[in-house]
Amino acid sequence: MTTMNCMEVLANMSCYIDGDGSAELRKALGEHVTHCRRCRVLFDTTGQVLKIVTAAEPFEVPLAVSARLYNRLEKILSEA
Repeated sequence: MTTMNCMEVLANMSCYIDGDGSAELRKALGEHVTHCRRCRVLFDTTGQVLKIVTAAEPFEVPLAVSARLYNRLEKILSEA
């Protein structure tokens, strides 16, 4: 695999974070992230956000908020 650019790395970020994709792809992603500060910061930040989100306790959405969300979704879907 050739050297990846930042856009290719961004498009395959989930493969790197989730450990999916071929070994060759993960190696190319890892090499790029090792040498590209911008992508390394992006990956580190994304990883931290995922840790926070997965550690958060579930919460109940207030009924009024839920109703507004469903109404908005129905409107959007009916316009499609």
